[in-house]
Amino acid sequence: MARSKSSFVVHLEYYPLRGLLRMLQILPPALCRKACSSLLHGILFFLPNRRRLIQKQIEVSFPDFAPEEHRRIARQSVDNLAQGLAMFARIPLMTDDMMEKKVEIEGFEHIREAFRQGRGMITFTAHYGCWELMAIYVTRLYPKISMLVRPLDNPLLDAMVSAVRECGGGGVIDSRRVFKDGIRLLRDNGILGILIDQNFHKGGVFVNFFGRPAATSTLVPVLARRTGCAVLPMHNIWQGGKIRIICEPPVLLSRHPDPHQAVEEDTQTLTSIVEGWVRQDPGQWLWLHNRWKRGQALTV
Repeated sequence: MARSKSSFVVHLEYYPLRGLLRMLQILPPALCRKACSSLLHGILFFLPNRRRLIQKQIEVSFPDFAPEEHRRIARQSVDNLAQGLAMFARIPLMTDDMMEKKVEIEGFEHIREAFRQGRGMITFTAHYGCWELMAIYVTRLYPKISMLVRPLDNPLLDAMVSAVRECGGGGVIDSRRVFKDGIRLLRDNGILGILIDQNFHKGGVFVNFFGRPAATSTLVPVLARRTGCAVLPMHNIWQGGKIRIICEPPVLLSRHPDPHQAVEEDTQTLTSIVEGWVRQDPGQWLWLHNRWKRGQALTV
């Protein structure tokens, strides 16, 4: 946690990254993207275990693909992450008109319908496409919306990142306060955005993801059952230099009489939706993350 870090370490981490953010904001967009690509590939060059993890996760998830296709997916995933970092740095500089030119939308009638029902909604998504731009674009469209985040362990960096995430007018809810602030937001007919595709470090349930057990948070179905809110799948895809945001119809939650079994079935349903997105375009997903860390560990 941040409290365990000395003030020296906190500032040592913060100032170089703040300087990098400012530099990326000054550079022309094309140079910004090239700088992020060079930086990310350079960092991965010195992290051979992480490179092998990316490759191994792709190989195990798509065993029928040829080796050159595995490598292509890995390159595309890293390139898309670099493009997303460049976009994230420039988000505070973007006007509404500039953002409209970067975004296309589909299925937002499901959001309008959820508002009419008046019980709020959870828009769940994944580290897919340019998830940060998607979140901020949606916050510019609708009132009473917040993103659920896990605070960084450096309070200065956390404040810097949160400032970018809040620049669209939406809020940020600390994951440790979700059952207080998140439920209040949903009961006020608001929108709560939640990423569900990371390894859950403790608790949760193991569900099938690409044929292997993956530790997964049950937060979305638990909140939905407590509040009666709609659960909307939302993701985006890179299309050239733009993103297309797609909101799907609300998920029908399990009717199993055992509440624990129902929540586990719901968690599997949501995870299967994410898997469908990844199978559709694997290079859009963040393979850099060790998704199966608590499941079937891979030897890299």
